[in-house]
Amino acid sequence: MNLQNNEQLCTLAQKGDRIARDLLLVNNLKFIRKIVNEIYHSMNLSESDLGIEKEDLEQEGCIGLLNAIPHFNRGREIKFLTYAAPSIKNAMTNLIRKALAQYEQRMTDIKDGLAYQKIRLDEVIPGDERMLRIEAIADPTVKSPEQIYVEQETLRELYAALGRISDREQTYLLYRYGFTDDMEHTMIGTAIHFNLRESRAKKLENQAMDNLWLELP
Repeated sequence: MNLQNNEQLCTLAQKGDRIARDLLLVNNLKFIRKIVNEIYHSMNLSESDLGIEKEDLEQEGCIGLLNAIPHFNRGREIKFLTYAAPSIKNAMTNLIRKALAQYEQRMTDIKDGLAYQKIRLDEVIPGDERMLRIEAIADPTVKSPEQIYVEQETLRELYAALGRISDREQTYLLYRYGFTDDMEHTMIGTAIHFNLRESRAKKLENQAMDNLWLELP
């Protein structure tokens, strides 16, 4: 078979040409792997216990591409890969969401909705360690005494407010906004870290933020 573009291969594949279908996968494997890497790192899957590897996402991406073949219409003057891209991404994210739901079903404590046995971040910071962490931000080489004082007082107020909300809300916010590792995490990444459904993580975050604001001066 002569080298053909995606649109020509898709037309042949729609007629039952398996070689054309396989060539579509080969031609677009680089794009699929690019999406795999983006999703794998943005959702912090390497740090999760979902058991999803890059190869799993790649396989789902290939399935998503194949599923797009029967519905592609060359008459619409759109590139096949542009048309197939949402199907490829959706197949990967659906795999992740299904794994999250299954994992949460196994691991989440029904009473409070948080899988304490799987939390890997710091416990709620006790008083002395909390003060050390507040003071650790004070770098006299780059900040004025006034800046250091304001930041310390702000953090004292923030940690005091955190101490008055529930342990699980505090633990969630400490991780979500980078108090434990100086890196703000996405909501879906935080959901994966805590083995929660995205919808439950969103509900927990909204509730925690509401309660936190009520406790701030």
